[in-house]
Amino acid sequence: MAVHHKYDFITGKALWLNIKANSIMQDRLKESITHDSKFNPTLAKGLPLSLAATLMTHLVHIDWCDESWRQCINDLEEKIRVVLQKAKTASVGQQPDLHAAAVRALTSRTDTAAFGAPEKPTSPSSACFKPYEAIGKPLTSYLHSALGKSSPKAHATPLLPLAPKTAAAAMTETDDNLAKRLKSLKVLETFSVEDLQHLHYLGEQLENFRLVMLLNSQTLRDISEHYQDLTTRDNFPPEQKAECERNVTSFARRVERIRKNLEIRVTQIESLRAWLQEGKTLLEGILQYRSVQVSHIFTESSHSQSAKMERIAYKTEQETISMHIITCVTLAFLPGTFVAAFFQSGLIDVNQAATDVQEAVSFHPGAFKLFAAICFPLMFLTFILWVVLFKFLASRARKRVMEDNVQIV
Repeated sequence: MAVHHKYDFITGKALWLNIKANSIMQDRLKESITHDSKFNPTLAKGLPLSLAATLMTHLVHIDWCDESWRQCINDLEEKIRVVLQKAKTASVGQQPDLHAAAVRALTSRTDTAAFGAPEKPTSPSSACFKPYEAIGKPLTSYLHSALGKSSPKAHATPLLPLAPKTAAAAMTETDDNLAKRLKSLKVLETFSVEDLQHLHYLGEQLENFRLVMLLNSQTLRDISEHYQDLTTRDNFPPEQKAECERNVTSFARRVERIRKNLEIRVTQIESLRAWLQEGKTLLEGILQYRSVQVSHIFTESSHSQSAKMERIAYKTEQETISMHIITCVTLAFLPGTFVAAFFQSGLIDVNQAATDVQEAVSFHPGAFKLFAAICFPLMFLTFILWVVLFKFLASRARKRVMEDNVQIV
């Protein structure tokens, strides 16, 4: 609202220009003129009564400066309380024991390292070139147990250590703890950056209110000092000075009372701003705590997954060693198996009654030609089909890689 006022101390006439977006001030002035006798034109003759009417018009404007601030401040306080009440009553839960987590991680890594420490049983070359140690000892142990004899190493340490079971139990316990901690952090999902932005907006509103109140208070002080200074001037009419001083003094008291109310509102706003700043700090701490805890949980989860992958890699290595042993044994017996199958196919007949080596075996060339005419083309056709299928799958893989690269670009 903008107000222009001009008062003539000679004629006692006043000029008022009010600029406002609505008709609130117009309605208030009409109401004051209707109910207050000081605005009566017949009674407001003379400088003291005219000045009193002017001061009453000032008070109508000044009273408006102090109205509705209490409701506005209470409304902002309620909005701030809604956001900060969640932050104050949020159950964060028990703080994680970082030392225990570190010890558990190191213990798990040590157990995994101890589990994969022995290298002699895991070496494929030693298992392949020492068939007695890889095959003979288990067979000997099995025969001893089947015959009821005690093995000399019956009470020895088992081949596979018990560390994997302990590590698996530790991994399961870690996963359960991570799930519980994630569940306890769900209560913090109600806090978001929007709450912090809303508090920042409310803080700006409080600062604007504080600035307006301070400017209004300074304006009221200037108005009061201006009218108090008028009665002390030398050119003021002395015959009307006493009456005007009483009116100005009464006006100054009411203005000072309104200024005190504004100072109280400013104090309330400063208190709210301090409370709001503490709440913003608390909310920022909660958001940072949530981010740190989620990062810590994902770090522990990654460590747990890496430990599981180490265990899987060790088991895969053990199974690979077993496959190497089986492959070596198969390759060792493959020539004998092929020769035995060839002799039993009917292409070669064995004469058990023969006394000479040359007469003991008879070869059938016709049957071998028929065997070669059927078997070798089938082998060649199988190889050709395998090459075609391999080329087709390789081209599809290259095309898929090119499409992925195009999408990335």
